[in-house]
Amino acid sequence: MQARDLKDMFFSQLALKTYQSCPLRFRRRYLEGLFWPGNWAGDKKQREAIEGGRLFHLLAQRYYTQGEVPAGQLVPEPVAAWLGNLVSFRPFNGENRFYPEHELRLNDRGIRLLAKYDLLMVTPDGRAVIYDWKTNGSRPTAAFWRKDFQTRVYLYLLCRAGGAYSPKGGFTPEDISMVYWNPNHPGAIEPLAYSEKQLLADEKLFRETIEKLEGLDFEDFGPTPDQRQCRFCEYAPICHGERAMELEMVEEDLDIDLDWESIGEIAF
Repeated sequence: MQARDLKDMFFSQLALKTYQSCPLRFRRRYLEGLFWPGNWAGDKKQREAIEGGRLFHLLAQRYYTQGEVPAGQLVPEPVAAWLGNLVSFRPFNGENRFYPEHELRLNDRGIRLLAKYDLLMVTPDGRAVIYDWKTNGSRPTAAFWRKDFQTRVYLYLLCRAGGAYSPKGGFTPEDISMVYWNPNHPGAIEPLAYSEKQLLADEKLFRETIEKLEGLDFEDFGPTPDQRQCRFCEYAPICHGERAMELEMVEEDLDIDLDWESIGEIAF
């Protein structure tokens, strides 16, 4: 018996990615409800990096909501420099429409998806750009992101469920693109385009993956044979009796019932 009915679950990109990397990790997090915030472990440097990333996301949300940048002396480094790079890269303006920290959901013939976009920008001529902020030190290529579940979920979901935000009444795949942007590498900009062919391939992947998940019994969610995944897993103490060498830096997952409006502001 499952602790949670997957037929009622909306799947985020992180949920799908978690299942792909280790079904047991998926089970612990989404079926058993064993959830720890991303900063519960790790060394001081890693915790500071996670908190810096959260603060940057909060300030970016305020900037694209109000069009104002907080006074520099109130924001600690390196976040202040990151915010300056962001303003130079994608300045707020009155011509385009900006939707920061915007959530979309889709329930369409068994495909149930959700996402919260760091920023959705829609131009007057009906083009949409999804921006995702990454504040870690790595710099994956566009080829890496093209295959990632996040890219595939975000583009597909906007095309299928974001029509209300289009001045034309709907988006075609060619109207949509996605940009992963890291304030540590502000000049690295590689927009990822979308197409009808990719949309159909994504739809097939999501439908097959969700159908497979719904057909599994609780005991079928076993551990991955690739124990390299365990090095970055928060459940390593449960599975192996030892802490992970390093935890993944991922944004909080919307599949967990977090109250986003009640997340406290970080004191400067």
